[in-house]
Amino acid sequence: MAIETWFPLAIYYEDLEGAAEHNLGMLETILELEESGYERRAYDDMAWTGDLHGVQQVHLDERFAWIVSQVEQHTVEYLTALGVDLSQVALHIQRAWPIVSRQEQAVGDHMHNTAHLSAVYYVQVPDVNMGDPGSLVFLDDARVNEVCPGLGSENTNVVDEANFYNQLQASYVPVEGRLMLFPAKQRHGVTPNETEETRVSLSFDIVLTAKPGEAAGSHEFLMPPVKQWKSFGAGPALRISAEDMTRE
Repeated sequence: MAIETWFPLAIYYEDLEGAAEHNLGMLETILELEESGYERRAYDDMAWTGDLHGVQQVHLDERFAWIVSQVEQHTVEYLTALGVDLSQVALHIQRAWPIVSRQEQAVGDHMHNTAHLSAVYYVQVPDVNMGDPGSLVFLDDARVNEVCPGLGSENTNVVDEANFYNQLQASYVPVEGRLMLFPAKQRHGVTPNETEETRVSLSFDIVLTAKPGEAAGSHEFLMPPVKQWKSFGAGPALRISAEDMTRE
């Protein structure tokens, strides 16, 4: 008998050299940003996430220059391993934000539908001997081996033993100083922080577009370069009267 598995989900991770010397400064900055941000908009059992609280552009903050450069470098390595021809592609960090998770706080299941790649970097992680500090969980929505829909769910639990062929999720315990990259469309979440300490991380959304040049914009499934886009809208800042148009 032979059973082969196909269509793997490629999760990239690297424990970064020099993390210890940079993490303390970033931790202090993140906690300052949390303190100075908008009024808390999340439930008590949800981690504080900068994207919901007006702190979603840390990639433009010089205090995070080191980790931004690491994200850029490892994104190139990840895409190269996936076989992407980087000579035709421009890469953009679209947004980046901190996440602060205290005891019993989690991040609900979600996808990053406005991006192509997502990254997470762990700035501070509680001691795993104190409990699960909040694991990153990837969920399999395709379920290609679920021969009968819902077969492994809690309502129809007739799967005798979980194994490589029927698993519906993969879980990664956070490691301080570790950078992870994965497809942004993959549904994922973070389990509750079971410790009394605070877990702090940074998230990045990355977008691929065509590089400027002769063929830019001719790829059916690759966005044209941003410089070719034209903004418009009905907002007050974009309204131009006939008088304004003839004034010059």
